[in-house]
Amino acid sequence: MRETLDRPAPPAADPAARNVRPVMLLTLNVELEEPAIAFAIDSAAETGAELYICDAIPLEYRNYVGHVARQYAEQTIRKHLDEVARRARDRGVSTSQLAFHNPKPVKTALEIARTERIGLLVFGASRKELGKRGFKKAVKRIRQDPPCLVWVQD
Repeated sequence: MRETLDRPAPPAADPAARNVRPVMLLTLNVELEEPAIAFAIDSAAETGAELYICDAIPLEYRNYVGHVARQYAEQTIRKHLDEVARRARDRGVSTSQLAFHNPKPVKTALEIARTERIGLLVFGASRKELGKRGFKKAVKRIRQDPPCLVWVQD
């Protein structure tokens, strides 16, 4: 009969050693929904990943009045996103905030996700503020050819 030797467990790898890819929390110049915020922060905290809070702001060349309205909305959304970043930092999550204007914000956000080697994209734009059609259109674009895992609340 053979005896089994007890061996100590190998030491757990710290987050930096595991090469964890970042989590991106994406919105389109509207507030984020709470379930998406919680999921993104929890995912980043549990894996030791950095959290990118990304505001992809749609920009139309033809509509100058809309551009002025968007600038006003950006100030309100910025405060909301700053609060989300504070919540993440309180959980020990390293955060970066990105904001950009683009006529094709979803496409640009996916390019950033590809460039930054994002591991999980959490689309958390408020359906109520974005509108049913706008939300569905954005989700369809995100799911066409994502560079990473995608989470969207159903």
